[in-house]
Amino acid sequence: MNQEEVIPDFEVVLGTVVPDFKKEPTVKKPFTQFNENEFFYQMPDIARYFVTDGNKVVIEPLCEDWDSILLFFYSNCIAAILFQKDQIPFHVSGVLDKKDGLWLFAAPSRTGKSTTALKLKEKGYTYFTDDTALIMVEDNQCVAIASYPVLRAWENTMNNQQVYALSDGKQLRAEINKFGIAFHDDFVATSQKVKGIIFLEMKGDSIQIERLKSTDGMKRLGDNIYRNNWIHGMNKQLLQFKTLSIISQKVPFWTAVRPKDKPSFDSFADAIINQIIEADEK
Repeated sequence: MNQEEVIPDFEVVLGTVVPDFKKEPTVKKPFTQFNENEFFYQMPDIARYFVTDGNKVVIEPLCEDWDSILLFFYSNCIAAILFQKDQIPFHVSGVLDKKDGLWLFAAPSRTGKSTTALKLKEKGYTYFTDDTALIMVEDNQCVAIASYPVLRAWENTMNNQQVYALSDGKQLRAEINKFGIAFHDDFVATSQKVKGIIFLEMKGDSIQIERLKSTDGMKRLGDNIYRNNWIHGMNKQLLQFKTLSIISQKVPFWTAVRPKDKPSFDSFADAIINQIIEADEK
């Protein structure tokens, strides 16, 4: 039986990183330089990285701490590869409902994406992705592809859910109270149809759910592009506009607001289920 040769999406090699740019970098900062197809990144005393043409990453380790080396690889190099491949990652967490419809939660860091998704997992939903995902339109349907199946949760998030114990996690870096929890056994590797995108906010003293116009949703989704400060330097403005436009034509948007200064995650999750997810099924 002949096996077809599997062609990898990109290769990762260890070596000496010399940022030998073929084209002048459009962005030059102390630890980062890049243009449309070349991306150099260094984390002092951790590693140097050079990403090229969406198909190769060279890593030069500067220490023996591979957890930290890979942390910056996943958080920056993978994003650079995606942009170089003309694919846009978004700051979203998400769950699958009982009919395998995907609901995504978009918000800046520390707004409650992970906690909200975990609360829905407590209530029977399937955890799909934590913090990032690709969102695109294929065959006239909006779909999303999950990021690597590791939940990265602040200690406060861990204390506000009952799915995982703090001991299940591994502290990502000694100086921050953020923990990584693998969920490989439940990982859904295939793209899933997006039923809706919900923008999370913290303000006021009550829970509020509101349907958004597609134009408002398009703008908010643009604000939640992962590493959106790279868009201009990587010359992805047109890609950004086309991606946001077509997604906003295919997917409904909501805002879900919870109080900032009082515990409300359980009732917040119930409101999202009752007023958005189950309402969509009726």
